[in-house]
Amino acid sequence: MINRTKTYAISACTFLILFGGCKKAEKVAETTTPKTETTGAVATLTTSAFTNITTTSAMSGGVVSDKGGSPVTDQGVCWSTSPKPTMDNNKSGVVSASGSGVFTSEIKGLTASTKYYVRAFAVNKAGVAYGNEMELTTANIAGATFGFSPLYIVGSTVAAADIEVLTDGGDAVTERGIVYASTPSPTINSSKVKHNNAGLGKFRVSLKDLTPKTTYYARAYAINSKGASYSSEITFKTIAKGNVTYTINKSSNPTNEEMDVYARIKAAADSACWYLNNYTSATKNITLNYVPDVATADATNTGWVRYGKNTTYQKLRTTLHEFNHTLGTGTTDWWTGTAIVNGAYTGSTVNTLLKKITGKDAPLNGDKQHWWPYGLNQDSEVSSSWDYVYNCLIIEAMRKDGLPEWSSGTYTP
Repeated sequence: MINRTKTYAISACTFLILFGGCKKAEKVAETTTPKTETTGAVATLTTSAFTNITTTSAMSGGVVSDKGGSPVTDQGVCWSTSPKPTMDNNKSGVVSASGSGVFTSEIKGLTASTKYYVRAFAVNKAGVAYGNEMELTTANIAGATFGFSPLYIVGSTVAAADIEVLTDGGDAVTERGIVYASTPSPTINSSKVKHNNAGLGKFRVSLKDLTPKTTYYARAYAINSKGASYSSEITFKTIAKGNVTYTINKSSNPTNEEMDVYARIKAAADSACWYLNNYTSATKNITLNYVPDVATADATNTGWVRYGKNTTYQKLRTTLHEFNHTLGTGTTDWWTGTAIVNGAYTGSTVNTLLKKITGKDAPLNGDKQHWWPYGLNQDSEVSSSWDYVYNCLIIEAMRKDGLPEWSSGTYTP
């Protein structure tokens, strides 16, 4: 019997599998040196001195002397009412800058009479740098300042003043106007006229219910958070009240057309008398007539006025113009022989007044019948009710220069 023995060849790999497995070659990790970034240093800077200090703002800035190795990406100033302000408090950026590192910033939104701490700041890759701390005290609120010229619009019971508030003292003007009294140093507790608008700028206010032939003291005023402030005081004297009256010469049995005419010229004459009686001291009784054949309207120095049937002349502008003629403009020897020479008015009182009204150093113009500006010769000469006022002021000035109410009259203020 043949004994056969099976021989099994077990490979090393098989052996390893059976007894723990065959390991693959492991990949060894590469050894590297970690990279580190160099952040550098923060910038170096100083805070600039303050300029243009007001109640609510100031100018400052800074000078960056060293950027710290990286570009400055933001800069400006920061402030607080406590020391060491940061960008987390109040800050403002750059108004202007130069390549030398100098920059300017505006500090705004401040409170008057308050101490603030201010530092310039600069931001680069390394962080925020601050300049030296400086103390800023805002200005105190002051009174307003004014431009207030002597009054030239002065009548018997009314006057008007042109005023300008030049500065507000560092705080908004909430009220402005004029105060006046018959005794010196009027205040807001005296008589006052408040203008509709507040703030800075020019404005005009009218005074009413004055007493004729009385000296008044007046001051412009403005109110801000500090209180009321006043301009320098001026004085003016009202004139005697005028006494210009009229009578309408009516038909005994007027037609409807005539009644309409009478109503129109009455309304116009009422207004004309109001202007003349409040802005002149003239005395005159005038008779008004409706004469259909008259082309427009006309008048004589004796006080006779005629209106034609054209209704466009039955109104205030025409009536005041014709009332001027009854007082002597274009209807007396004084007018043609003394007042008007070579097309110009010669009286100094009128020409001085006209310069105040127009702001131009030019005399009043005139001819044998009319004068201008403010003679109300055409509708185009009227742009507002002030043109009626100027007309009457000039008539009063003419009376001072010699304009007679009658051919032989004299001025009586």
